[in-house]
Amino acid sequence: MPFSLRSLNNYLCLALLATGVPSAMAVEPPTPPPQTPATKSVDEKNPFQDPDLYVRNLYPLSKPLRTPKITLDVSDAPEVRPWALAAQKLAAQWYGHITQIMGTDNLKPQKEIKLIFKKGIGPPAYMSDGNITIKVEWIKEHPEDFGMVIHELVHVVQSYPRARPGASKPGWLVEGIADYIRWWRYEPEVPRTPINTERASYRDSYRTTAWFLAWITGKYNRSLTSQLDRALREGTYTDELFPKLTGGKTLDALWTEFIATLPPRR
Repeated sequence: MPFSLRSLNNYLCLALLATGVPSAMAVEPPTPPPQTPATKSVDEKNPFQDPDLYVRNLYPLSKPLRTPKITLDVSDAPEVRPWALAAQKLAAQWYGHITQIMGTDNLKPQKEIKLIFKKGIGPPAYMSDGNITIKVEWIKEHPEDFGMVIHELVHVVQSYPRARPGASKPGWLVEGIADYIRWWRYEPEVPRTPINTERASYRDSYRTTAWFLAWITGKYNRSLTSQLDRALREGTYTDELFPKLTGGKTLDALWTEFIATLPPRR
């Protein structure tokens, strides 16, 4: 019996299926190769997520506070009025900068700061009740010394309260912070007074303490000044704050390390 074309096609398809060879109509798409899972980074810790990285290496700046009204009293020495006007302008310019450097977010600025010029007082200048008294004889002998205005202006901003029970308000640290802002922020180009590495102490105040604080700031913690200021302002400062801010280093250990970086006294 002759095959029709349709019968022939059916016969061939059945023959192909019988031999295990799939027909063109039955060909399935190839199976894709298995996906290789993404390999995880060898270093599971992302250093950019470490908050201490930014605390240690960025200088924090608080919001600058409004500059109080700054007035002059030159009644005791009218001849120094030109110098007094320059100091008044300097204080107006730097008050906001100082509040940025220190931890003064919650500080309410006073309404007025008075610069009083007096003859015959003891120190070159001092701060009392938010006002700055400046020795007339000093500025006549040292007319270039505007840095002491910055130092006393820092004290105006500080105006720390009495320390709480168990805490302290060490004078060496208060003066050290003021000189740090003067010598390392206001006039950093001025040559440093050498430190007697055999006799000096971090408790010597002023430039010695300022240099020590600047070294800690550069090596261990850029937020040191603002953290110290905040603790003193809250009345909670103790020496144990330094280990917390420097990875466990005590003040004595920090001083020993600092002194080792200085050239020996000649």
